[in-house]
Order: sequence, then C-alpha cells, then structure tokens
Amino acid sequence: MLYRLRPQGALTWCDMPGYVVCRADDQPPPDWERLSWVPAETRAFSNDLLRIAVRYGAQSGSGIILDARHTEDLGKADELRCDRIARAEQRDADEDLEWERTEEAARQAEADLAGLLAVPPQPHLVAHWCRLGGRYPD
Repeated sequence: MLYRLRPQGALTWCDMPGYVVCRADDQPPPDWERLSWVPAETRAFSNDLLRIAVRYGAQSGSGIILDARHTEDLGKADELRCDRIARAEQRDADEDLEWERTEEAARQAEADLAGLLAVPPQPHLVAHWCRLGGRYPD
C-alpha cells in the first residue's frame, strides 16, 4: 500500500505494492498521479507522518509517495496503551504482568519509530514539499 502526502489536500492511499517506491530511484519513476488514489480513512496526516515521508518517500508531481510499511509504528504505542486501559475492568493476579507486557511493547514501538526518525531527511524531498507550498515541521 502507498500513501500520497500533499500540502493541500487530504492524505490518500493506493493499493499498490510498496516496493515500487524503493525501486523508483533505480529506474524512471512511475507517473504517480495516474494511479487510483482514494482518501485515507484509517490514518490522518501528521507531522510525524511527514517526517517519515521525507526520509523514505519518493517525489511525485503533487507531493510525496510513501510505502505504508514505514508507518507501522506510527501511533502504535498509544494504541497499545489505550487498548490495555480499555481491557482493565477488573484487577487480578495477572493484571500487573499484562500491564508490564503492554508497556514493554509500547516502549518497543516508540523505539522503532525513533529509529525511523533518526535517519536524516532527504533534502530534495524537503525542498520539493516546500516548493509545493507545504511547511516542514523541523
């Protein structure tokens, strides 16, 4: 799956294998704008999503294309903690162990996301984003 981030307009996605973004540097890139893009309903645009896109994405005519696999840890820690809180209706002997496991998984998701964001942005993608009228948060 691919995401298309645009400075003006909703986040969109396309059911296309993510590896095409990685291969875009090896050959002439596809005409990303001709793909069938639909509004993303399960993910919202965020500054962290943009930060990931300028590190791992590819330039398109209207924005940046990103392999969705790079977004797997985005928001995962919060989801894990919220799910655990929702399940915590009664306390029993296994409750503390369950909290520890959830917190460990959440910390791992945060570390994985930090690892993604530790890679420097690609200057040409940041410049492209700004040329299109977007503001880069860093």
